[in-house]
Amino acid sequence: MTKEPIPTEDDKIVEVTETVSPEDQHVANLLAHTIDISALATAVTKQKAADAADTLEDLDDLEAAELIELMEDQSAAEALSEMEVPLAVTIVEDLFDDKRKEYAATLLTIMAPDDAASIIRSLDTEYVGQLFACMPVSYARKLQQLCDYEEESAAGIMTTDFVSLFEEMTITEVVEVLRERELPEHVKDLPVTNTNDELVGIVSMRALLIGQSDATVANTMEHKIAAVHSDTDREQVAREFERYGYEMLPVIDASNRLLGIITFDDVIDIIEEEQTEDVQKTVGAGAGEAVYSGLSQKLKGRMPWLIISAIMMLPATYVVLGFESLIREVALLAVFMPLIAALAGNAGHQALAVTLRGIVLDEVRKDRIIPLMRRELFVGLIAGVTIGGSVSVLLYLFGNEELAAKLGLIVACAMVVSMSIATFTGAAIPLLMRKIGADPAQASAIFLVMITDAVAFSTLLGFAYLTLTWIQGTP
Repeated sequence: MTKEPIPTEDDKIVEVTETVSPEDQHVANLLAHTIDISALATAVTKQKAADAADTLEDLDDLEAAELIELMEDQSAAEALSEMEVPLAVTIVEDLFDDKRKEYAATLLTIMAPDDAASIIRSLDTEYVGQLFACMPVSYARKLQQLCDYEEESAAGIMTTDFVSLFEEMTITEVVEVLRERELPEHVKDLPVTNTNDELVGIVSMRALLIGQSDATVANTMEHKIAAVHSDTDREQVAREFERYGYEMLPVIDASNRLLGIITFDDVIDIIEEEQTEDVQKTVGAGAGEAVYSGLSQKLKGRMPWLIISAIMMLPATYVVLGFESLIREVALLAVFMPLIAALAGNAGHQALAVTLRGIVLDEVRKDRIIPLMRRELFVGLIAGVTIGGSVSVLLYLFGNEELAAKLGLIVACAMVVSMSIATFTGAAIPLLMRKIGADPAQASAIFLVMITDAVAFSTLLGFAYLTLTWIQGTP
């Protein structure tokens, strides 16, 4: 009996994810010394798709497009699909401008249909028609149909590259089909349709493995099906995955016909996009803007809200203007105005962030709104009393004048009122926007800043005006 040789260090295939792979190190060395584009293309082809995408993103647009052309088609398509969409779009457009539109179409044909659709949606219209013309008619029609779906819907994020089974197939026939098709590693269930392409069941890979070879899919499948309609919002889809632990959900139309599937990796992308989108919306940045978005897209998303923000800050400006003589008379007030505005703003943003998170996770129910608002009001009240009281004590102990000690009490009262209103408002704004059917995240921070600044200035200057004779010590 021959003994198996003991593996040496070189034979080990365990890869520690924190370490730099030899392929990545080789690419880094090439980039650090001299860029031999041919050698670099060979090295990048050997990288994992995500790492190859990072390499392409580090190059300028023309170099990245040139490198893509020299890579193997499969590796180039996978790397392109892993890139930030605006940069991938730039590379595709550069290939067009370099008279390589057929190659650009080839790469989009190779990659997953949902990834290709994401890139095509972002292309200028002048490129899209030419791109479809370079593709096989059947595939171009499939991609065009995907692009026509609403991007925020279940159909807009689904993939049409999947395996479905017919209910009358035997397990032997299924095995033959699966041998011919490459299944994603994470897929454990397959949708089942009838002759009208209607979804009728789900069958697990385990059931197929242990089933009798002459048994039909209809006898093996689960008839209770979880699916989503094509127009379901993608945030709702993500919540379904999170709540019930799905790994795959079929997408159906109004007639119960199977259109595609959504897998767990698609949902991870949705969660990431929605989180960044909500953060951007709260401050008035464009929802679809990315780090590498073009100048026109950045300005288009930001400028309207910057103008609105300037207009909405007018109330706070008028408040200060109305107390101009008071500020001139008690100049120390100007020192505390930004302090109170900043604390009120921070308190309001804390309440806003928590409430938005609750809305996104569907935790804010109608019967819980009043207790939520009451709780936020108390949080602001307690925070205002604590911080305002501390400021008042510090001014009393270390202030050089009686004026500072008196202003400490005014500042404390202003903090209590402004921080209470700020936390209440921070929770109320997204709830009110949801009530009227608007996006709760859209520019919430802009509305909040307008209110908190106006309230902070009004309370401080208003209390100082009412107690001016006491502050100055005049009878």
